[in-house]
Amino acid sequence: MSAATVVLRAPLVLVPGLKLDEQLRSRSRSSAGLPTEVPEIVHDLNQLRDGVAASLDLGHSRYRPSLLVHTRAYRLRLEATNRGTGYLIKHIDPLRLADHARLARSCLLVRPPSWRMVFELRAVPDGSDAQWETLAEAWQRLGRTRAPRPDTAAVSEAQSEWLGTVDRLIDMTEEHSVREERETAPFPYRRVRSTGGRRGSTTPQSMYEFRLLGPALPPAGAFVRVQGDMETRGRVHRAAEGSVTVRFDQPVSWDRLPERGALELLPNTVVFAKQRQAVASLRTGDTENPNLLRAMVDHRVRGIPPTGARPRERLDPEQTDAFRKALTTQDLLVVLGPPGTGKTRTITEIAHTAATTTGTGGGRVLVTSHTNRAVDNVLARLPRDLVVIRVGDESKVHADVKPLLLEEQSENLSEGIRHTMAHRIRAYREAEAAALWTAELSSRLDQVDGSARDVRDTAARLHHAVQAATAPARARREALRHQDDERESARRALADRAARLQERVRSLRQRSDRPLTGWLHRARARRADEELTGLRTEIQRLEALGRELRRRIETETAEADRAAREDPAVASARVAHQAAEHLLGKGLQSAYEAAGVAVQALSTVVPDVSAPTPLRDPAEAAAALHTLRHQLEAWLPVVSARHALTQEWRTAVGEDPGQLVPELVRYAHVVGATCIGAASRPELSGVPFDLGIVDEAGQIGVADALVPLTRVRRGVLVGDDRQLPPFLDTAVADRARETGDPGLLGLTSQSALEQLRAGLPASHVVQLTRQRRMPAEIADFVSVSFYRGELLTEKDHRHTDPLFTSPMAFVDTSVLPARTRRESRGRETEGRGRKGPFNTCEARLLARLAAFYHQRGSEWVVIVPYLAQRAEVVRHLTALIGDSELANASVGSVDSYQGGERDVVLYGFTRSNPEGRVGFLKELRRVNVAITRAKTQLVLAGDLSTLLNADDPGFRTLAEELHRHLLDRGDLRDVRAIMRALDNTAPDPDDVGPRTPRSGRP
Repeated sequence: MSAATVVLRAPLVLVPGLKLDEQLRSRSRSSAGLPTEVPEIVHDLNQLRDGVAASLDLGHSRYRPSLLVHTRAYRLRLEATNRGTGYLIKHIDPLRLADHARLARSCLLVRPPSWRMVFELRAVPDGSDAQWETLAEAWQRLGRTRAPRPDTAAVSEAQSEWLGTVDRLIDMTEEHSVREERETAPFPYRRVRSTGGRRGSTTPQSMYEFRLLGPALPPAGAFVRVQGDMETRGRVHRAAEGSVTVRFDQPVSWDRLPERGALELLPNTVVFAKQRQAVASLRTGDTENPNLLRAMVDHRVRGIPPTGARPRERLDPEQTDAFRKALTTQDLLVVLGPPGTGKTRTITEIAHTAATTTGTGGGRVLVTSHTNRAVDNVLARLPRDLVVIRVGDESKVHADVKPLLLEEQSENLSEGIRHTMAHRIRAYREAEAAALWTAELSSRLDQVDGSARDVRDTAARLHHAVQAATAPARARREALRHQDDERESARRALADRAARLQERVRSLRQRSDRPLTGWLHRARARRADEELTGLRTEIQRLEALGRELRRRIETETAEADRAAREDPAVASARVAHQAAEHLLGKGLQSAYEAAGVAVQALSTVVPDVSAPTPLRDPAEAAAALHTLRHQLEAWLPVVSARHALTQEWRTAVGEDPGQLVPELVRYAHVVGATCIGAASRPELSGVPFDLGIVDEAGQIGVADALVPLTRVRRGVLVGDDRQLPPFLDTAVADRARETGDPGLLGLTSQSALEQLRAGLPASHVVQLTRQRRMPAEIADFVSVSFYRGELLTEKDHRHTDPLFTSPMAFVDTSVLPARTRRESRGRETEGRGRKGPFNTCEARLLARLAAFYHQRGSEWVVIVPYLAQRAEVVRHLTALIGDSELANASVGSVDSYQGGERDVVLYGFTRSNPEGRVGFLKELRRVNVAITRAKTQLVLAGDLSTLLNADDPGFRTLAEELHRHLLDRGDLRDVRAIMRALDNTAPDPDDVGPRTPRSGRP
């Protein structure tokens, strides 16, 4: 454990948040240890004289940077006031296991002179200080002094220099971003309304809609506040059509918002804080993979063990190679996937197998990317046998993936638990009858025990009465039996003598024939025979006597039985005994009935208790019922405790579904989040990941990529370095060039994927080469122009488009007059997120083509490089199809469609000028993205005269290659011919009067 004591020079002043009273009222009923009133908080903190355990949360989408302080029973989230004079108590929660685990890793022991509380911000005493900087510095020092892991090598000079360069890039980017946002003009509004109330309501609301005065809108997701009010921080939930919906961090009352005012942008430094955290963890060796820094800087990686693992679905050889290497790579793996080569399919197979075959707790997979769309694209295709969680802003998550949102699943689980608990509570209430029937069973068993004693007593009296009544007959019978025993003894003695004498007679007769002594043997034989005859006569007499004695014994037995039947005392005793046995039987039956009802009542909550089986033997039956009673009495307090616990659980879950979040994450196979979201969401704090899959890594800079990579044991970067690069503001790039630092220039110009592809050994780079999206006419051009001819096509395509003779077509506007086809300059400079130029001629053409394919029921999209051109196309298209929502959804920039695909793709170059200026179109990878979205038909629109004479040599060469390919295998068409063909299907509503081929517009 790492801990540090921080002795502060001044008291810390707390101000209760708006919802604190409500939180305490609702939670103190269900959570033991929470204070019942707000002032108790300060009392509890001041009782911790050795210091209050605290940690710092550097902020995320829901909360600003916060101080988390812990008492013995609960945790407080404190946010410094804007003036830095004290802390707002934003939240109070019961202390949970996750809090103990986090504090066991590291914590500060904060010791101010005292803790104080005031109930309004204006009541904070002058000179008060939150001392946030002191606490933040102590927290950073604590992180630096943590003991290094034994398997982490010391940071080399080259690695330290690289980390310093990344830190400088983060500083430069943050400085420019903050300055730009602060210099952005406020957004004035003329009206405000609540999305859930009306003006004059006294109930504070979290969400308000502001109607703006000008066309400029703050971007969705940006942090704003009402100008002049430091405490009204919120996030733009939606911005469209002149209005902005803001979700405030804390509910705001109507009277606090001016009817007319302005919104101003607030710098969001969370991204930079998380990037710095990642760099710091690399510097201290506090990463899941201790070899990560060496892999990133020195490109030294451990070997990849072979595996025979098989994917669920069939993969091609290159995909299978990527799949198997991803499962066993020990450090980093790069998978290069040109358009249509099945990157997402490969990722889903990797994620499924990694999550389901690795040891319990170690197989969790993090799927991440720079954009929400890329994350959602992967999660939507994962098989349903996986537990998948999406962490992110609901407004930015695709509808297909919203059921996977952590909040959605938490709420569903909470609802399921509440429903189950309600059912269980009803069962426990029904089981309360078991206590009454167990008591009744005990009472009836007491009666049974009494009846059993009566049975034993009456049985003894009956025995004595029978003994008395039968005594004379039994005495005579015993005398006869004694006489018979003596007779039998005499008979047996005579029988033995007779047997010996018989043997003597036989022996003498055998010797009677001897010459000299025969007469003597004959004489002796006669005498022995006579004696034998006498013995036999006596034996017969004794046998006859025995029969007489047995008859007399039977007579005496009958006499005893008669006496027992007819004796009045015996009859009375027998009646009493039979009555006792009857009562015992009835008592046992009654006890069995009570036991059955008790068991039935208890069986709804204790399935192991079974109903008793009646036994014939009363003693065994009573013993079995007593055993059952002891079991029931042992279960009753358990059931009562479970009933109370179930009620508490239902209440606690209903009031705070968020406490289920750690369990949802704990059992998840796959977690999806953006690169920054993976670190900025508190739900994922401290969650270990075995494998991290970074999709569209070609768009992700090193600083962003480090955020998820430092949190996973192994990383797989999937992307295409020939498509969109990471976006870096031109001012930052210019400043990097001014430094002349090659390391800084490399970080600003290359993605993490590009750097690793160039540095890692070939064994750690897998190239996918078989595309199945585009027709060969498109794919072959892409292969030659962008992939050195290595992209193979495995798709059979039958061309059926009614307008064009090839799946790759170009509509040339250069035949039109210059004043018609030329671009117009937008109000802002070009760049990602900037408006740039627009071209009305091209916009009309693209809108007509889109309307044509829309009418045919095709799946289509319009892609343009500039936001200003997008707005122009949407304007014309809405008039044609009458659906502004569909038009807005189906016309987008190049950036918004990377990773997507459509049957028909319409792309307009926009640029048309005599100087051949192509602006940021010179980034050829943007063209690659646009033209590789098509599955059946690609239609390009532009001014060939401008494109073929571009001022950028690289773009000019690409345009020439495109021109040659169109002449060879494509369909190069005059805009006028296409417009005539479209006129035959649906007229242009902008046209007034008859069309002439050279009317000055398409």
